[in-house]
Amino acid sequence: MERQFTNMRDLAKAYANAMNLLRPETDDLHQRVAYLAYGLGKAYGFKGLDLENLVYVSLLYDVGIVLLPEKKEDEGRYYFKDLVGPGLDMIGDIKKLKNASDVMRVYGKPEPLTDDERKLKTFSQIIDLADRIASMLDDKDAALNQVEDISYTVSDLAGEEISGEVAEAFLRFSEREYVWMELLHQPELIFNSISDDGTVSLDDMILYARFAARIIDFRSSYTAMHSSGVAATAVRLAEIMGMSANECKKMMIAGYLHDIGKLKVPKSILEKNEKLTDEEFNVVKEYAYYTHLLLKDIEGFEEISRWAALHHEKLNGYGYPFHLSKDQIPMGARIISLADIFSAVAEIRPYRTGMSKEDVIRILLDNVERGAMFSYLVELLITNYDEIQSIRDATVSGEGARYYASVVEVEDE
Repeated sequence: MERQFTNMRDLAKAYANAMNLLRPETDDLHQRVAYLAYGLGKAYGFKGLDLENLVYVSLLYDVGIVLLPEKKEDEGRYYFKDLVGPGLDMIGDIKKLKNASDVMRVYGKPEPLTDDERKLKTFSQIIDLADRIASMLDDKDAALNQVEDISYTVSDLAGEEISGEVAEAFLRFSEREYVWMELLHQPELIFNSISDDGTVSLDDMILYARFAARIIDFRSSYTAMHSSGVAATAVRLAEIMGMSANECKKMMIAGYLHDIGKLKVPKSILEKNEKLTDEEFNVVKEYAYYTHLLLKDIEGFEEISRWAALHHEKLNGYGYPFHLSKDQIPMGARIISLADIFSAVAEIRPYRTGMSKEDVIRILLDNVERGAMFSYLVELLITNYDEIQSIRDATVSGEGARYYASVVEVEDE
C-alpha cells in the first residue's frame, strides 16, 4: 500500500480557490456550490460517503469552462448543461476523477435508468441547482433578503430541469436561517463537515496535478502544452542530477502546477501578440504569488510549493515577486525556472514557430552571463539537449492531441 502524501481536503480547498480565479461571479463561488450541494444532498437523504462524493464532484462541475469562449458581461453565464461535454473532455483518462465523469455522463439521460444512474442523475441536478443559487447571491445584501427570489427560481425549475424531490429538499434546506448566513459569509466551513478527508499517495498526486495542468494550459492554444513540457524537462534534469525517485515525482508535480496562479491572468493578456504594457505585465507578475497562495497550505507540499512559486526568481536578485538572492532559491526552483524558459522558447506557438537549437542555447547562455540562471544546470541541459528535447516533444504531443481534439468537439457542438 502506498504511503499517504497529502489529503483530499487540502486539495479540495486549493482547487476551489484556484477555480474561483476563473469564475469571478463571486469570490467564493466554488465553496458556495460545495456548501449548497452538501446541504441539499443531506436534506434529500444522502449520508456518509455519498455526501462526501457529492461535495468533491460539486467542485469539478465547471472544469470544462476552460474550453469555452469567455462570455461578455451582457451574454449571461454558462450553466451545468453547457459544461458537461467540455468537462468530460477535460477529465478524460484521469481514473481518480471517475465519480465526477459518471455524474456528467448521466446528466439529462432519460429513463430507463439503473439505480446507480438514478442516484448520479440526482447528484447532477443538485449540483446544477447549487450552481444557480450560488450565482444569485449578492454579498452586499443580507442573506435572508435573497431567499424569496431564490425560492421562486427553484419553483420555476421544478419538474423541468430538476425533479420534484430535489425541489422539496431545497425547501427543507432553506427553512434554517443560519445556513444562508454561512453560505454567504463562511461557505468554506463545508470542508470541516467532511468526516473522511481521504488519503492521496504521491503517484495519485501526479495524476491530479496532470489534470490541473490541463485547466491551467487549455484556456489558450498559446499555452496548451506548456506545463506538461515543463514537467517533463524538469524531471529529466532532476534525474540527471541524481535526485531520488520521490524528489523526481515532486518535481513533476511542481512542473505541472508552476503556472496555476496564471488562472488569474485574463485570456486577453495571455493571447496578446504585441508587447505587454507595464500595467499588463504587472498583472502577469502577480501570478507567481497566486501560485504561492494556492499551494502553500497543502499538506506535503512544502518543497513543491517553493519549487513552483519561485520559478521566476533569478540568481542575480532581479526576479519576481520576492526578489530572492541566489542563496534563497532552492535547487528545485532553479530547475523549474530553467525548464520553464527552455519550454517557452522551444515550443511552437500559434504566432511563431519554436526557436532553433542554436537560438535556444544562445538565450540560455545569455541568462547565465547576466547571472540570472545557474550555469551548472544550463550546461547539463545543453549537454543532454537532444535527449531532453525528444522527451519534451513526446510528452507535449499527447496533451496537444487531447487539447485540439477537445477544442474541435466543443466547436462542433
